[in-house]
Amino acid sequence: MIKRFIYLITLLNYCFLFSQVVYNIKVYYQKKEDTITLLLDNNDPFPYSFEFFEQPKVENMRSVVEHFPNKYVIEGNTAKVRLAQFIPLDKKHAFAFKKIPKFSIRIGNIWKEDYDSDYVYDLPYLKREKFLLSQGYYGWETHQNQNALDFKMPEGTEILAAREGYVIELKQDSNTGCPDRSCANQGNYIKIIHADGTIADYYHIRMNGAKVKFGDKVEKGQTIALSGNTGWSTGPHLHFMCYLPRPKGKNISIKTLFRVDDGEKVKFLNPGSTYKRNY
Repeated sequence: MIKRFIYLITLLNYCFLFSQVVYNIKVYYQKKEDTITLLLDNNDPFPYSFEFFEQPKVENMRSVVEHFPNKYVIEGNTAKVRLAQFIPLDKKHAFAFKKIPKFSIRIGNIWKEDYDSDYVYDLPYLKREKFLLSQGYYGWETHQNQNALDFKMPEGTEILAAREGYVIELKQDSNTGCPDRSCANQGNYIKIIHADGTIADYYHIRMNGAKVKFGDKVEKGQTIALSGNTGWSTGPHLHFMCYLPRPKGKNISIKTLFRVDDGEKVKFLNPGSTYKRNY
């Protein structure tokens, strides 16, 4: 008979102050006869990166493997992922699992090096619409260290997903913005993770302008939000950027190819040009 002990349920239905993030993660241990196993369930459809800062605390037990790995990438929709397993040193004396080690958690694989650099994105707005690219990659105004794009568009413009994926974070509770850095944390946004591990940011959306929620599967071309002018912004526009997540928040932004005009042309976008979507 298996006796199951839920030792810790962490980050389940937990919300950050400035964004709507819900981690459906469970870390726990299970005892079967004289073996105790540390397990993890990921009930979200995308991966998480875990980094443990210490060893599990046990009494009169030893690890089945020589070392407890401190870094894990847990794929989406997985259950009972074995993190560690322990057996008694001396069965004649009491043995127990005492404490799950402290850890950090990030959505995505923060140690992944490669991505699909040939993937072609769709312009993030409706067919027959065209908008000026007011700032491009490493733009001198606010993109000095970013491969980001700014599409100048009126507030309330429908924003479409440039690529399919899952919504991993969103904020839509702000109705304010200004043209300097002090307003940066007031910007509303949606983040979508893609199959190759890259993440797309859609920034400055309208208050309550999100058309999706955390965990939603999003198809390419699906309406995800209404554009706005929130946060650090000199005027209504959509800020779009893709990046590879990295430890300590040192994310690597990447250039993205787009289909333009009738969809047959593929190119990197240049600031000062207007791009029409006819597909």
